[in-house]
Amino acid sequence: MGLAGAAAAAGMTVLWSVVVPEKADRTTGLQELAIRWGHPLCWALLAVAGILFAVGAPQRVRDGVSLAAISCYAAFLVGMVL
Repeated sequence: MGLAGAAAAAGMTVLWSVVVPEKADRTTGLQELAIRWGHPLCWALLAVAGILFAVGAPQRVRDGVSLAAISCYAAFLVGMVL
């Protein structure tokens, strides 16, 4: 299950690295960074979390990577709203 989720998340990482919301071109600085890279980084971290789950990494490590993914997605959402 973890490897399948990791593979799907890796595909989403590639997709969202190419598909960038138009708003990223109209912003600068941290907002542009959050919009352009927050979403793909979130998916990349979810792929890592899936691999960590599949290999039985400690819960604390998996939780840390998952929280980092949530933080990246939150930054993306904030960048889109502002």
